[in-house]
Amino acid sequence: MGSTLRAGVVGLTGIGARPPIPAPKHGWGISMPHSHASAFHFVEDTELVAVCDLRQEAIDEFDVNWRSYVSEVNSYIDYREMLDRENLDLISVVTSDHVHTQIVIDAAEAGVKGIVCEKPIATTLADADRMIEAVEKAGIPMLVDHVYRWWFPWADVGKLIDDGAIGDVVRVMCNQGGPRAMLFRNGTHVCDTINWFSTGNPTAVYAVAEKGFEDYGPRYASDGGHDPDTDPALSIMIEYDNDVRAFWNACKTMPGRYIGPFDIWGTEGRIHLTNDYAVLYDDPEEGLRGRELTPTHYTQGHIAGLVTELVGLIRDGGEPSCDGRQARQALEVLLAALQSQAGGNVRVQLPITDA
Repeated sequence: MGSTLRAGVVGLTGIGARPPIPAPKHGWGISMPHSHASAFHFVEDTELVAVCDLRQEAIDEFDVNWRSYVSEVNSYIDYREMLDRENLDLISVVTSDHVHTQIVIDAAEAGVKGIVCEKPIATTLADADRMIEAVEKAGIPMLVDHVYRWWFPWADVGKLIDDGAIGDVVRVMCNQGGPRAMLFRNGTHVCDTINWFSTGNPTAVYAVAEKGFEDYGPRYASDGGHDPDTDPALSIMIEYDNDVRAFWNACKTMPGRYIGPFDIWGTEGRIHLTNDYAVLYDDPEEGLRGRELTPTHYTQGHIAGLVTELVGLIRDGGEPSCDGRQARQALEVLLAALQSQAGGNVRVQLPITDA
């Protein structure tokens, strides 16, 4: 164990600042929410010392929600002032999708030791490249919050695939339904997971937009992730350099959660995966019968898992689960899909440049 790392959060939306809640029964403690503030509050060796938002009402709400959990957290309207005054070790960038870039660059240049960036990393490849250059020049880790990297059963499935449980992956299939089947805001999770499970590098993309989004593209034109009606749904096929093909069907008018189910087919079996469970089919003699994975019971949320990893990377080094380069790869697929749709559903070969 080392000294406590001072942390700040920029962007006090729900995922940035949602507070802990009491457990339903006496003696069960509290329930840790899906938020960056709670991760820094609960993870050992990190301390939330500062928050920032452009809206005073968001700061006021944070003060009300957190006053019983933290003795003092300084608040700012200007993140640059926070960086100048707080001597931060860690920072989470939890702003709208299209305004991560300069905050990450300024934080890296201000001397922080590690950065958490919400997904998507950016909305243009040029911005993603500027961010990656800044953190690599500073020699610091940046993890991008593609949450399934730290969440059961997804993380467990990723390890099974790496360990060869279904042989070589050949096909990945995913459905994404409901109003939040949004290409950038929620689709970036799907895309990163497809890239991860495909075990290769994407080489080409084809896409067809859902009705109502035929004129969207070839570049990002949404509102930063707030209104689902500004973020399109597409059906996408991705080719990889290891001959894997992935089929991603997003449709806002079909029922479903915003990610899954997934089916990953290998040369020796397959895995069926949802947000709640995973079934491994790895015995040809069992036919349609499979075995459900035993849940891994985490005592912390997935953002806390990310923060725990970031602390380890700062102190001990190692390979990150999802850094800026992996996040850029997901972004390139999303932008290639927009270029494919805008070009008449053509095959777009990677690498691409911004439209």
